[in-house]
Amino acid sequence: MNKTKIIQDIIVNIKGITGSLETLTKVLNEPVNSEEVEGKENVVKESKAKTNKEDSQEQKQPTIEEVRAAMAEKNREGHREEVKAIIVKHGANKLTALEPKCYSEVLKEVGEIK
Repeated sequence: MNKTKIIQDIIVNIKGITGSLETLTKVLNEPVNSEEVEGKENVVKESKAKTNKEDSQEQKQPTIEEVRAAMAEKNREGHREEVKAIIVKHGANKLTALEPKCYSEVLKEVGEIK
């Protein structure tokens, strides 16, 4: 992963934190009554569930380095054509042209090469 990509990821994360802090500030500055508290607790629980689900999906997403390593291993084992066919199957002519959303499926297919 190059430095620019890392910096962009950090900026996205900081923006997310900033948004969360702004929301927290608004919530803390609002007057509270018992009916609102019950409703907001449900919203917070649902929000946490969505965030946890998204985090787990992001954690499961392999990186290009992991895909590259798996493909390199299969290449060394003599499966160059099969590896190339998987890349082409996903609409790319080289590994770096693959969409990140395809990494999981590509990694699975590479692992199935015998």
